[in-house]
Amino acid sequence: MLLRAATGFEGGTVASGSTCGVVTSGALAIALLHDHALKERGLAAEIDVIGLIEKYIDWFTVHFGTTICRVRTEVDFNRVGGQIRYLLPGDRMARCFRHITQAVNYLDPVRAGTSILLSENDTSPREMPSYRCARSVLEKVRERTGVGDSRVERLSFVFDGGIGLTGGLCGALAGGVMALNMLFGIDVRHMSYLQILSAFLIGHVNLLLERPRGMPEPFGLGSTLAKNFASAAGSLECSRITARTFEDWHDFAVHMNSSSFCNGLIDHTADLASMLIETWRPFVRKDAVL
Repeated sequence: MLLRAATGFEGGTVASGSTCGVVTSGALAIALLHDHALKERGLAAEIDVIGLIEKYIDWFTVHFGTTICRVRTEVDFNRVGGQIRYLLPGDRMARCFRHITQAVNYLDPVRAGTSILLSENDTSPREMPSYRCARSVLEKVRERTGVGDSRVERLSFVFDGGIGLTGGLCGALAGGVMALNMLFGIDVRHMSYLQILSAFLIGHVNLLLERPRGMPEPFGLGSTLAKNFASAAGSLECSRITARTFEDWHDFAVHMNSSSFCNGLIDHTADLASMLIETWRPFVRKDAVL
């Protein structure tokens, strides 16, 4: 289910050009590797994992220049010319493949850090924000539609403060995209190469259409959500939406407990994601839902 939920992070989240999917999915992978500690220690372990995510993002930025997809690729996936330039002559797509490989090689040694999270010395702060960005959206959508998953919700803290408090992709939007994809996303482990290629092509064609055609799919619906979110928030990145970055967990918690704008964005995103789910749920093939 986590793999389905991550379907739409390609291209800076449904090809919107925000934080690179290698970064967002890498953050989720780090949390998944430490899920046992997260279940045992809760917030204290979350803060430790956020530290690992910050290191990963620092590494990514140093090696590849930026975490923002639109800057790295210099293309707009919502334009025909942008998609053609990304695919041809192939240099930019190949570069993304290399970055994926290098990121996987970096992330694998993270397993060795698991024991750090099991330390008995726990001095982490205990204050909780009123909203938790992605997790709050996911919980609200589950309450309204029944679509949800406890592990996805538990690991979604990685999007707090724009992915590990670094100011990237807004966590509310990430939560909305994951909520949609738990119903409309794909699980590449159970698909043939041709099925994956077909889903890729259909999704990218739908990005160019005013109204996506055919069965509901991640990019058509996710793009609708992202465009609506950008209009409401003014940006897709947390640092631009809030006009600030967060020093630590306490700083983030204080902000979320006092920001009516961020809390309003969470409610707005949950409303729209729930509406899209209820509108398009009848068109989902029964054998496609896990």
